[in-house]
Amino acid sequence: MVSEIRIPKLGMSALEVTLLEWMFGDGETVSEGDIIYTVATDKTTVEIEAQSSGIFHPSGSEGEVYQVGDLIGTIE
Repeated sequence: MVSEIRIPKLGMSALEVTLLEWMFGDGETVSEGDIIYTVATDKTTVEIEAQSSGIFHPSGSEGEVYQVGDLIGTIE
């Protein structure tokens, strides 16, 4: 089953974030709970954990700005 990686809501006022860094490359195996990427809002930097285990496939680009809910990758 494919698990979608989406930009989470990180606060009351943060509607967009900048994707700072992917911690894994395309095709690498991740485990639930691994830190898979970091994002920055206008107030903070946050590490985001994998919600499932499997093969990681990022589609978002580091340095790009994304809206809450945007699809930025999958875990198969």
